[in-house]
Amino acid sequence: MESTKRFDFKDYDLKAELERLRGNVKKPNILIAGATGAGKSSVVNYVFGRDLTKVAAGEPVTRGIHQYKNDDIAVTLFDSEGYEIGSARQQHYEEEVIGFVENNRRKEASDRIHLVWYTINAATKRVTPLDKTLIRRLSESTAVAVLFTQIDQVDLDELTALRNELNGIVVEESIFQVSIAPEIINNEALRQYVDWERLIVWSVEQLDASLQEGLLMEIQAESEAMLKLKRKKANRIISGYVASAGTAAAVPLPFADAVALTPIQVTMSVHLFRYWGVKASDDLLKTLIGSTIIPQIGRTLSKTLLLNVMKFFPGANMAAGVINATVASGITWAIGLAINEIAYRNAMDSSKTIEQLLNQEFGSLFEQFLKQNPKTDKPS
Repeated sequence: MESTKRFDFKDYDLKAELERLRGNVKKPNILIAGATGAGKSSVVNYVFGRDLTKVAAGEPVTRGIHQYKNDDIAVTLFDSEGYEIGSARQQHYEEEVIGFVENNRRKEASDRIHLVWYTINAATKRVTPLDKTLIRRLSESTAVAVLFTQIDQVDLDELTALRNELNGIVVEESIFQVSIAPEIINNEALRQYVDWERLIVWSVEQLDASLQEGLLMEIQAESEAMLKLKRKKANRIISGYVASAGTAAAVPLPFADAVALTPIQVTMSVHLFRYWGVKASDDLLKTLIGSTIIPQIGRTLSKTLLLNVMKFFPGANMAAGVINATVASGITWAIGLAINEIAYRNAMDSSKTIEQLLNQEFGSLFEQFLKQNPKTDKPS
């Protein structure tokens, strides 16, 4: 019988794995459009926490539209140059934007425009006929969010009038009012009138599940609701590795060879850390996995799983001393949930480093999730 070489974490090439994961992320294509001065750059900078047009390579894809993409950025941004209201260019803007989106619609799914964020400066106190035409026509091809920017420059009645201009053109749920003015963003009472959070939730839900990860990786999530959404959507990542672990153990493995599953679990850990944007060097990340996560998994399995395997995983053969697909899936599910929870807590409160949280809480979380049946207790 051919022997299987045991996985040695010391030989694990973390940088190569990160490169592979970067290449596998499906990137949503987002077009941001609107008149000149409508606040397109401010929207991008606020949502992503940085100016993607500065950190990504830009190139013209049509007259007036630039594409910005980078291997390290999990979205592709298409930025239209805009137009001056009343200018000659206004006449060509509709043709450029609509033509671009409709042409891409005939391409492969990965090359289409998946979202449009259409910006209108509320301070102008008008929705132009061109705005209405563009929004209506774009909505025929893809999901369109209408963003009224600079709402700090208008009163509530004026804002309501602007929103009413779009009656019959787009549904109310796809209209958002935003501002980056500190006096609104930093005021809890006024912040309720700003829809940044609702915009992101709406945008994520418009995307195919395979594209949601890319957007969630790049957004600057600050609120508890947004971080909870990010935690929930990570379950799709975990589920993929759970399936791989179950397949790996389709032929039952001896308990002593549980380490055979480690490559799957390690890669999942790296994937989740990258998804959450954990601020750690490659060397520290490898140390966290090798010196903190793997030993705690081993201790917990020795203390808990081997003593209670029949209770936790009905159908596991304790007498034969083997790990079957159910057990392998349960272990992987528990590891994924524990890391996801640690990353979520770190994002909620950065007073403790990811290293401190892993050392203090990973073991107990892993044991807690290990007691859940992955077939019945998976969050949606």
